[in-house]
Amino acid sequence: MTFSFISDLWNKWNIRGSVILSLSLQVFLILFAPLRKKIANRPIVFLLWLAYLMADSIAIYGIGLISHNQGNLYARAAEINGALQAFWASFLLLHLGGPDTITAFSLEDSSLWGRHLLTLIFQVGAAIYLFMRIFPSDKLLVIPTMLVFLAGVIKNAERTLALNFSSLPRLKESLLQQNILRRDAHLKLVEELKDLRDAHFDEEEAKFAESKVVKHAYLFFQIFKVFVGDLMFHSQERKMSCEYFCKVSAVDALRIISVELQFIYEVLYTKTLAICSKWSYIFRFIAFTDIVMAFILFSRLKKHWLPKLDVEITYSLLFGGMALDVIGLFMLVFSDWTVGRMKCYNIGSSKLDSFFHMLVSAMSDLRKPRLATREVKANANAMYAVLDTPFIFRRWSESISACNLLSEFLKESPRKMYKCDRSCGIALSNICNKKIIFYFHQTSEAIARLYGPRKRLIIANTKYVSSNLFVKKLWIFIFKEVKRKSEGAKTAEDVKQIFETSGRLFLQSTLSEEISSDFLAHVTNTNYDNSILSWHIATEIWYNKEKSTMRKEEREFSKILSDYMLYLLLNQHNVVSAVAGTAQMTSAEMLLELKGHIGDATKDIEQLCKKLYDVPLINFRSTSVLLGGVELAKSMERQGDMKWKVMSGVWVELLSYAAGHIKGEAHVQVLSKGGELLTFVWLLMAHFGCLYKPGWGICYEFSPYAVALFNAISV
Repeated sequence: MTFSFISDLWNKWNIRGSVILSLSLQVFLILFAPLRKKIANRPIVFLLWLAYLMADSIAIYGIGLISHNQGNLYARAAEINGALQAFWASFLLLHLGGPDTITAFSLEDSSLWGRHLLTLIFQVGAAIYLFMRIFPSDKLLVIPTMLVFLAGVIKNAERTLALNFSSLPRLKESLLQQNILRRDAHLKLVEELKDLRDAHFDEEEAKFAESKVVKHAYLFFQIFKVFVGDLMFHSQERKMSCEYFCKVSAVDALRIISVELQFIYEVLYTKTLAICSKWSYIFRFIAFTDIVMAFILFSRLKKHWLPKLDVEITYSLLFGGMALDVIGLFMLVFSDWTVGRMKCYNIGSSKLDSFFHMLVSAMSDLRKPRLATREVKANANAMYAVLDTPFIFRRWSESISACNLLSEFLKESPRKMYKCDRSCGIALSNICNKKIIFYFHQTSEAIARLYGPRKRLIIANTKYVSSNLFVKKLWIFIFKEVKRKSEGAKTAEDVKQIFETSGRLFLQSTLSEEISSDFLAHVTNTNYDNSILSWHIATEIWYNKEKSTMRKEEREFSKILSDYMLYLLLNQHNVVSAVAGTAQMTSAEMLLELKGHIGDATKDIEQLCKKLYDVPLINFRSTSVLLGGVELAKSMERQGDMKWKVMSGVWVELLSYAAGHIKGEAHVQVLSKGGELLTFVWLLMAHFGCLYKPGWGICYEFSPYAVALFNAISV
């Protein structure tokens, strides 16, 4: 009896449910897919990934289900008119084209555009077969079905092109062929630079209007997207970029880079390259007109022979199709692409065009980064300005993650640096994360009871992670350090020296030779990942051991960067694999060694740091990385307050080293996960001409004829 009820329910709702779920997933994706670039939260990214996979699967399954149901008992049990099923199949094909906001979920997806093309061909063939089975005997919905079918083919062709354009091999090929766009962007930026030559900007204040930021970012994007393909810019472009970024404020530089990265994200993960062309606008208009005409024809049709539920589902599909196109058009019109092109090329001159320009610019101004003042939890007297843009207008997560080895030892998340109530959504995700951690430990304890204690061989993708707001002063500090180094980057040899250093240059330029020698061994005579771990331990010991009675920015910066770099090594190992080495295994060894020296009794991080500092150096293994961290901390004691300047400067060099040695492909992978400070530093170094590539050097040199031509045009 129960089986019969379930069977009847399935026969009645399998097709209807597939159609409704497919439409719901399309609405969900077009509204929430942009969250990927705004939030670094695994549960939310997982839900989006699941919806992305289900959207294609449900559409394909629905078309197959409708084809299979024709002419058998399932079709009669379902009691759905055959012509209406064909109409719904056309909508499922339309949904297979996907929303504009998400074409590829990862770079691997974009490289598999051929597979989507084969899927499209198969589904179109299945739909045509279905039409041939139904329409010879029932022609009532043949015209609306054909109209929606044509719109579906257009949408799928658009998605296939987008996947092809955004694949890295295709993107690299196009970068080598876009010299005209780059030259035009270079000349326009040279003109913009003339207005900045006599200007003097406060490095801590934003001076540019948002539309001007978007314009300059759009032009720089045309040049600097070559770094995504691990290519290099020309010498004239490098010179212009260095001069430009030496003139603008640090805050405006951050804004420009964030828009540049947004352009890169949309090229790789959305339909941008496929929809921003004259022919695309024409075909999109045809597709939208088809759906509108299908709606008009269906609404005028006498539908007394159709069940009311099926009519409502069909209207939902028609309204949904039109709404998705309108939302997509709205997003495109008010996107940074529209602002950038309008400002760069002065499109239109009529009063209507002027009004449209003003409207789009006003909408763009809403995306200007906002600041809020927050206090450090560890020191209530210290207040810092942090990025706090309303979520809907954010271009990236505006946060920086933290992972701490000593907190990992205590099995707790690193304490948050700043008091802040951001949003109920993030609060909810934090609760979810805590529950996941709780159940993870419950499971681990159950396994331990069954099989005995288990030693951890590596630490990877740890759940003990905190997310902190992005401090404005921290970016200014990083900007100044990179800018200071760029002033000495005149030749390829100079840049190579900056590029290869991971703390040495700062120590030698800041401390005397006698003093710096105590610290150089911890950045030159060890692997990069071991150096990170040693400086992390030293930073954590002093941050908790020394009670701060006044605001010390360099102390806070050291703590933030220390925890962030460890987060990259442990939780973003695939991104920083070029420099990460064996950090995940070494970290696990350090925890085991720490347990041997301290035991399990300590539950407070300040007490833990004090005990660790007091352990005699002779008790550590001679090859221990933990020994290096404690030894470094003891050497810092002689520096007094100067130690925070030393540590903060070294951390910036360690961060810059990682940013420069990671391929562009790895950098852009994180753009779909909220973005990373590491990627911002990478592009900042590129703008200051501090990147060096073996085989390329610091730039691609023009031929003498091209140099003469550039100089003639620039004059």
